[in-house]
Amino acid sequence: MEAEKDFEEHPANVAYWFKLHLHPATMLKDDNSPRFEVPPLPVGITIERIYEDLMRYLMENTRRFFEMTTPDGEEIWARLRDTAVIVLATPNGWELKEQEILRKAAIRASLVTEQSARQLLRFVTEAEASVHYALANQSLEWLQQEAVFAVIDCGGSTVDTTVYRCTQTNPLSLNETCPSNCVQAGGIYVNRKTATMLKDKLQGSSFDDPEILRSMMSAFETELKPSFDGLLDSYELNFGSLRDNEPNIGIEKGRITLSSDELQSIFHPVTEQILDSCLQTLIDQGTKHVILVGGFAESPYVRKVLSRAIKNNNMQAIVIGDYTKKAAAEGAIISSIKQFVVARAVKATFGGCVRENYNKLLHRDRKGKAIVYPE
Repeated sequence: MEAEKDFEEHPANVAYWFKLHLHPATMLKDDNSPRFEVPPLPVGITIERIYEDLMRYLMENTRRFFEMTTPDGEEIWARLRDTAVIVLATPNGWELKEQEILRKAAIRASLVTEQSARQLLRFVTEAEASVHYALANQSLEWLQQEAVFAVIDCGGSTVDTTVYRCTQTNPLSLNETCPSNCVQAGGIYVNRKTATMLKDKLQGSSFDDPEILRSMMSAFETELKPSFDGLLDSYELNFGSLRDNEPNIGIEKGRITLSSDELQSIFHPVTEQILDSCLQTLIDQGTKHVILVGGFAESPYVRKVLSRAIKNNNMQAIVIGDYTKKAAAEGAIISSIKQFVVARAVKATFGGCVRENYNKLLHRDRKGKAIVYPE
C-alpha cells in the first residue's frame, strides 16, 4: 500500500522495467523483433542504486518475517546472519559485468561484506534455477539416462532456454548440451503494446485520461492477460463503474470490449520471437521433452502457441506452473543445495591455436637435445 501511494503521488520516481537497463548489448533484438524504448530511470538514480535499495528492502523484510514466524527467531538470525549464503538468479544473457554490478550492490546493501562476497554470494542462471524448480515439482518418470530435454523459462523481460542431457539418474546428474539462449521477450512487451493500443482507442474520448488507462492496464495485468486464450471472438476488460459508457469505442457499463484479433496481434510477435530464439536449437539437439516455466508461460495463449509448435516438431511439452510462486527464485535455492547440473556449455572461448606443423628437418636437428628419463 505504501508503494502504491508513493507511485500515485510521485510518478516521476518510478523506475519502470529497470531490469532492462542492465541487459548487455548482446541481448538486443533485431529490427523485426517486438521492442520498445526503455523508460529512463528517475533523475539522479543509477541502476546500481536501484538494486542496492531493492536488496536492502528484501533483506530487511526477510529478517522481520523470519523473526516473527520462527521460534527464537531473533537469536537464530543474529547467530547465523553473517554466514548466510545469498543466491541471485540472473538471465542467461547476463555475464561477468552484470554480476559485478550486482555484487557491488549487495555489498552496499549489507547483504555481504567485501571480504565475504566471493564466498557467500552466488550466481545462478535463471534457466538453471528453473530446471531445479521444475524437477522438484514434476514427476520424473520420463527422465531416463541419456534423455535430452529443455527448459524454457518465460519471464517478464527475458525468456531463457537451456538444453540438458541426463547423464545419470541416481543421483541425478545433468549436462548442458549447448550454450543457452536468452532473448528479450516476455510479459512486459505484451503490456507495453496493450497500453499503446488502449491509449489509441481512448484518444479524443471522455475516457482519454492517464488514470483511466492505468486502471485498464491494472485490470489487464491481473485479469485478462492471465486468462486470454484466443478461443473467443472478443474479450471484456473491466475497469470502471456501470455509469461508464461510450459504445463507439466499445465501452459499456464499465467494460471495454477487445477483439480476439486485436489481442492476438499483441501476443503473436512475442511468441514468435520466443520460438525464433529456441526452436531450431531444440530440434538440432534432439530434444524430446520441453518444460515450460515462468509467469509468462502461465498465459493460456502463450502456453498453447508454444506447446503446439513443440508438438509439431515431435517433442512433448510439460507445463510446470504455480502462479503464487517464482520458479527462478525458488529454483535458485534448490540449485544451490542439490546441484543437479554438473557440466555447462561455454558461450565463448578465448585465445588461438599455437600448435606448429610438423617439420621433419627441424625435428632431426633437435634429436640430440632429447632427454630420456629412467623408468
